[in-house]
Amino acid sequence: MKKVEINKSDLEKNIEIIKKIANIDNEKKTEIIAVVKANGMGLGLVEYSKFLINNGINILAVAVTEEAIALRKANIENDILMLSPVIEKKELQLLIENDITLTIGSLEEAKLVEALSKHLQKDTKVHIKIDTGFARYGFLYNDLENILSIFEEFSKIKIEGVYTHFSKPEDEKWTRCQFDRFIMCIESIKKAGFEIKKAHTSASTAFIKYPEMALDAVRIGSIFQGRTMSRVEGLTKIGTFKTQIVEIKNLPKGYNISYGKTYKTKRETKIAIIPVGYMDGFNKGRFRDDYSLKNNLIAVGMEIKRIFKDNSLKVIINGKKYKVIGKLGMYHAIIDITDSKDINTNDEVLIPSIAPLQVNNEIRREYI
Repeated sequence: MKKVEINKSDLEKNIEIIKKIANIDNEKKTEIIAVVKANGMGLGLVEYSKFLINNGINILAVAVTEEAIALRKANIENDILMLSPVIEKKELQLLIENDITLTIGSLEEAKLVEALSKHLQKDTKVHIKIDTGFARYGFLYNDLENILSIFEEFSKIKIEGVYTHFSKPEDEKWTRCQFDRFIMCIESIKKAGFEIKKAHTSASTAFIKYPEMALDAVRIGSIFQGRTMSRVEGLTKIGTFKTQIVEIKNLPKGYNISYGKTYKTKRETKIAIIPVGYMDGFNKGRFRDDYSLKNNLIAVGMEIKRIFKDNSLKVIINGKKYKVIGKLGMYHAIIDITDSKDINTNDEVLIPSIAPLQVNNEIRREYI
């Protein structure tokens, strides 16, 4: 047995807290766009999306075509925003046919969407992406000529929104710089005589840290799970990885544990084996992709600090913490339960270190 257990009551409370912060019931309505990419941020794409909709969240956002189409096949008719531009014609046609709201970040993308929309004899809703300092998707914020051309020259493209994305929301000075660039762009569009239905900048962290930047909508993902860099009173962490003990045995002193002969028992040791390993998401660390001198030094410093700390992986059995010993396997881990007399096979094991987003998508998500 392996599953991610989601407490519906706790999730409902988180949604209500977020809605209140967004002033969704006040006169100035900041709409919530729920980001359900990456298998519903680990909570199960279709079931999580339906849960959000049933709790008053009306717009969803995804990152890949497969997610958007899976939601339509599940009979979800709400607006779905595709956060990544698409230039492959067959894929783009599928999105247009299924009434997915597209992101456009270049003139080339706009021309392709316009041509396909004419061919299909359909209007296509889009959001324009503005690059204010991320260097990912989007028109550069000062490329006003090409931005305005989308409003002026394309008859089948229906612009529903304009947005940007903050690259480092914890850096207030930089975030305000990005925000000012975006506002300058928005004002230029309006000055040219065009309406913007939805302007949005903030994802989860910025939504909490800079409420004045919320504008017409916010894109919320991890905060629904109670996982955010900025503390929010009342939020509960959602999604608990659970498994069970499949075998228990006693080992003599000096016995090798798992791969590589890296761990030997220092005494007679009682172990429990659970069917969870790194392929399930256990101990899935962040991939390091920045090797600048500064970050190399930071990484070295962090490794030195770890030498003096207890960095062992732990699980919870019957309310108590127990250490994982030896190397993790692909689909197993070995737990030292020597000091416990009340643990048996089939006992439930909680692994608090695994966030839902890290968990293999093949593992069952269960709403309780």
